[in-house]
Amino acid sequence: MIFLDTSYFKGLSDKKDSHHSEALNIKDEINSLNEKTVINTTVLVETLNRTAKRDILANNVYDDLRSKHQIVSLTKQDYLKSLEINTWYGNSINFNDCTIINTMLIMNIQDIVTFDSDFKKIKGFNILTDI
Repeated sequence: MIFLDTSYFKGLSDKKDSHHSEALNIKDEINSLNEKTVINTTVLVETLNRTAKRDILANNVYDDLRSKHQIVSLTKQDYLKSLEINTWYGNSINFNDCTIINTMLIMNIQDIVTFDSDFKKIKGFNILTDI
């Protein structure tokens, strides 16, 4: 399983993003691996929020994400655990990223596609930017 971060979706959808071509290559690699991909509701909301700034319908983006990736819904316990993770890292990792870390830990996922350098602080995670 591979977790997909919001920065990956931003790279995919924004031709002006510095990671656009890299994101397209990663998408092709993931497709060829036939690997299950996962996002959580944090990534879902962040990705949908980006549609407000672009000429893209949120409903279409939601349908696309739902059809291609497993979406993990966060619970109150997940948010509380994410607060603990945030505290453990001395608030040096934003809370949204802490919800991703928590989801990955619960699901025993080590691989993440992200262009966010905060994930380099996490031991045991493999950042897949060139798979």
